[in-house]
Amino acid sequence: MNFFELFRKEVTIDIFDYQLLAQYLPLKKKRDKVSLLVNEGKIVRLKKGLYIFGENWRKGPINLEIIANLLYGPSCVSFEYALNHYGLIAERTEIITSLTMGDSKRFNTPFGQFEYQATSKDKFQIGIEYRDLGKEGGYFIASREKALCDLVYRTSGIRTPEQLKHFLFEEMRVDESQFQQFDFQRIGEIAKIYKKHSVTMLSKL
Repeated sequence: MNFFELFRKEVTIDIFDYQLLAQYLPLKKKRDKVSLLVNEGKIVRLKKGLYIFGENWRKGPINLEIIANLLYGPSCVSFEYALNHYGLIAERTEIITSLTMGDSKRFNTPFGQFEYQATSKDKFQIGIEYRDLGKEGGYFIASREKALCDLVYRTSGIRTPEQLKHFLFEEMRVDESQFQQFDFQRIGEIAKIYKKHSVTMLSKL
């Protein structure tokens, strides 16, 4: 059994960093070994220092939400991608969208484009939920209410209830039956933190 086979056998997760991989690499020319593993398709580089096993070596399907959390953080999946994840909008987004306390960033990876919108600590923390996937780990995602608040907060030009309704149900095509099941008290709590007129209107819609 070579070092890579041992690494795959002992590591239970599919996404890993260089520090973990380095523990199994031969002592000499570690960076060259990593490049070789990438070229052979045994591992895929997500960004410098972060990798996922290649297609033939993965133990499970790719989880884009976990990748989004690990690529840049602290972050949580939100905006259009989260709304589609919940089935609130039908349009699939090609970009995996997240909220972060860091700077706004964009990453292009072999598995898609990941975007991060910066916000303050208090706005980031409210309304986050954790999805535990067991051995795979887990990821942070905005609640349905927070994801919609984030989208409305980010969108400029919404000044009246009519404009808000047009944006939600005409432009974004939010599922109205699901929208009616939202926890509007929770949206009100988020609106108090966000302090933006359009989000306050959303809580009263």
